[in-house]
Amino acid sequence: MNKKFDDNGNGELDVGELTKLISNLGVIARDEDLKNLVDAIDDNLSGTIDCWELVNYIDKIMADDFTSEEIVEAFNLMDVDQGGEISLEELRDAMKDADVGITKTEMDYMFRKVDRNGDGNLSLSEFRSLLRRKATKPKEDKAAS
Repeated sequence: MNKKFDDNGNGELDVGELTKLISNLGVIARDEDLKNLVDAIDDNLSGTIDCWELVNYIDKIMADDFTSEEIVEAFNLMDVDQGGEISLEELRDAMKDADVGITKTEMDYMFRKVDRNGDGNLSLSEFRSLLRRKATKPKEDKAAS
């Protein structure tokens, strides 16, 4: 979770932190509406939203919103070397530039899950599946900690 909005650093957003995030986007929302939003997104009933719950919620509302042209355009923007594939480094750079706030472990996990042929690059088809798939939280990597 982006530390800019996660005030206590626990990797989750409570209603107050969500208010800060929404306000930063220029949206004005009532506390009651934000509480209802947390309730709708909070799959594990913790009273907060973790990164994966937020990603899955965004996936649900955007699943059919990308046209094929938009997917190709996003793919081409991330494919900096125009090699016809997106490398892990290119994807990391794009996520960093977008200030997504995803950790290296989460990025590596997500990349491996959609790199179906294991070549270390994402084809357009694999990239499309990245945009359409349900996010799952990686298991803790003891070596990376």
